[in-house]
Amino acid sequence: MAGLGSRPPGGVSLLGGGRAPVSALQVEAAAGGTAPDRPSVRVVVVNWRQAGLTIRACESLRTQLRPTDRLVVVDNASGDGSAQRLRQAGLEVVQSGRNLGFGAGVNLGAAGLEEEVLVLLNNDAVAAPGFLDALTSPLVAAGAPDLAATTALILLAGRWRPAHGDESALTGLDGRRWHRVGQAAESRGEGLVLINSTGNLVDGTGNGYDRDWLSRADQLSAPREVFGLCGGACAIRAAAWKKLGGFREDLFMYYEDTELSWRIREAGWRVEFVESAVVHHEHAASSGPQSPMFLRVNTRNRLLVAAVHGPRSHFWRGLARTVLRAARHGCRGPVAQGLGQAVRELLRQSAAASRDGRRSLQE
Repeated sequence: MAGLGSRPPGGVSLLGGGRAPVSALQVEAAAGGTAPDRPSVRVVVVNWRQAGLTIRACESLRTQLRPTDRLVVVDNASGDGSAQRLRQAGLEVVQSGRNLGFGAGVNLGAAGLEEEVLVLLNNDAVAAPGFLDALTSPLVAAGAPDLAATTALILLAGRWRPAHGDESALTGLDGRRWHRVGQAAESRGEGLVLINSTGNLVDGTGNGYDRDWLSRADQLSAPREVFGLCGGACAIRAAAWKKLGGFREDLFMYYEDTELSWRIREAGWRVEFVESAVVHHEHAASSGPQSPMFLRVNTRNRLLVAAVHGPRSHFWRGLARTVLRAARHGCRGPVAQGLGQAVRELLRQSAAASRDGRRSLQE
């Protein structure tokens, strides 16, 4: 596919045959020095009308890349000049003819994967030094053949304090509300660093959520074993990625990482959290955590994933919960729209399965 040609020898892959500045780490690794052993990686970053954020994310990785690595940015038909800006920044860009969403965008960027590990990074995240080494090294460690993926310590960008009154805030699983302090207060060290994710969990209604969401980073005590990965910062063995077929593309965005995590588990593999692989994330910089689009797509995908994976009771409890929530928000609201889309899609899939079954019997 366009933009996925071979990389120039001896340098990190860049559009137009150029080479990124080679860091001391890269030189040391290429010469067989003392840098930590890790597999070759392809990093995929998906962009949609956020060229500035995407360039910042990629810059945080440049000095961590080695000659055997590749960094690919997928521009999801931004139509705002993003692709040109990304190329001018020296990045390899794969352009999609339409907005494929996150999962299909990653699949496009991972096409023809030759590297040993696929790494995903949200375009609104910044990787800390040593991120790639820490995240990928466990995948080639001795005694871990069943480890298919690792998930990073994702911290919320900025610093946070308890919210007061009607201040803008994020709400934790415990109901506590947190407000981001201003730049001046942040520079003085005021507020706390909070966790966005230490991996993915699923509750008894099929609801996928970030483990340790809005917990204090200075009190982190998350175990390494976790149900699933967070697609915002994770690594997946190429062999597992290829066997599983990548992300489910019809989900467009949200729950594609939960759905892939289910398939990882069902294949007999596991996921580990890597505390030393750190990124800072501007949470919901692209769509907003309670935007109508988020509510609609999140509702739809939660039900679609629960219908396929996990105990059947998860789906029925999740469906009942969604019906009640839709009633509270109004029959024309985004939750009801997501519910309707999920039901229609499940009926379509059921009808298709019945047709296939009848066709199989006739054959």
